[in-house]
Amino acid sequence: MNETKIARYGNSLTVRLPAALARDLGFREGDRVQIRRLETGIAIERPVRARLEERLSTVLEQEAELSSGSALGAERFE
Repeated sequence: MNETKIARYGNSLTVRLPAALARDLGFREGDRVQIRRLETGIAIERPVRARLEERLSTVLEQEAELSSGSALGAERFE
C-alpha cells in the first residue's frame, strides 16, 4: 500500500498517485476518472470506454481491400 498526501489545488483538494501506481494502472495526464464514495473510503475508476489507441492495438494485421468487380454503370470509384 502506498501512502500519499492530500494537497490543495485552487479551491479543491487533490490526491497524488505515485508514478509507479499510475503507470501500472495505465493512467496518463488528462485522463478522466470517476470517483465514488464507499463506506470505507473512495473508489477511483476509469470510464468503461476504451481509447482508440487501445482498440487499434488489438488489430493483428491490416485487412485486404475488397473488390466488387468491374463497374457496370455510373458507380465508378476512383
